[in-house]
Amino acid sequence: MKVKAMIKQNNVLREQMTPFNRSYYEDMLLGLRASKVDPVRTEELLLEAAALLLEGQGKGKNAKQIFGEHPGDYFKEIAGSAPAHRERSKLNYYLMIPWAALTGLFSVYAVAGLLLLWSTGEAGMFGQISIFTILAVGAGSIVLIEIIMKWLSSLSEDDAPKPKPFNIKGLGIYVGIAIIVVFLGIFLDNLFPVISLSPWVSLVVAVAGGLGLKFIFFKS
Repeated sequence: MKVKAMIKQNNVLREQMTPFNRSYYEDMLLGLRASKVDPVRTEELLLEAAALLLEGQGKGKNAKQIFGEHPGDYFKEIAGSAPAHRERSKLNYYLMIPWAALTGLFSVYAVAGLLLLWSTGEAGMFGQISIFTILAVGAGSIVLIEIIMKWLSSLSEDDAPKPKPFNIKGLGIYVGIAIIVVFLGIFLDNLFPVISLSPWVSLVVAVAGGLGLKFIFFKS
């Protein structure tokens, strides 16, 4: 179950609690969500606690009788032993985006090039690549991700599908940069060197890029 789905389920369970139990449970919830415990593990623990609380509530017990005098005590030991969520540094983040984009680019060149090589005997347009294309894809991927993140940050965090105010000027800047990059590509592509690229070389680069994503950026 995804984090968002677990949060919705949590909200449903909270509606079934008595006012006292809900207040106590919300103190537990705030404490755990503010910790460095992995978000998925956090929501799993909260759902387990909510189910336990409702079970006890059905037997006439309140939250203090189930979890103890202080809301933070129940998760103290669990949170301490749970694997902490590692924050990704900005450098790591901005290196990962073009790395992934270029891995995808070389994957396309490899697959398309090998298919053409198999069917026609030549790789065609996938047998060479412009340096500008490499640079544009790397830089453009960062711009695209920033646009998407700006859009996502404009969405409301509750269940209502209404947007909340966000920095539209910043989004406009990102869109403008993306448009400029596209038009520059038309004029500058021929000014940059074009290198021959065997589909097999593209395949090796794509595989190496995929391994790099797994073992460098997504390592636990």
